[in-house]
Amino acid sequence: MGASMADTQAMTRRLRTPAALGLTVLALIASFVLAPSAQAARKPTLVVTQLPAQVRLAPGETVQVTLSTNRTTGYSWQAKATGSAATVSRGTYQAPDTSTGMVGAPGTTTWTVKAVRAGTSRVNIVATPPGGGAGDTQTLTVIVQDC
Repeated sequence: MGASMADTQAMTRRLRTPAALGLTVLALIASFVLAPSAQAARKPTLVVTQLPAQVRLAPGETVQVTLSTNRTTGYSWQAKATGSAATVSRGTYQAPDTSTGMVGAPGTTTWTVKAVRAGTSRVNIVATPPGGGAGDTQTLTVIVQDC
């Protein structure tokens, strides 16, 4: 005796339901297993745009210092970390958007400060005027705490 069309469709639905349920459960398990690494990839970066400032970090964490830079004025930035709790990268300059047609528009310079070990460091950023001389010093105080 052959099965009717309605019986065949009902049997197919019953077979698909456990498979679909299994795939749904598998997808949920994968989302929980993969969630921590996905969240770590989306970890926000703290960006400091005004100095003086103070931040508290754990060893291995970083903070970026981004300041407006106008190279057409002749001023230059220099950054140096004091103390052994943090290090500072060499500054990276980002030119201004030239599509605006504004001549002499400022760009930005960004430094990455990395917490190394427990303690306190100061990142001194000096704006040196054209021709040298005493510059204006701004400070980021970095307090590194063991977690």
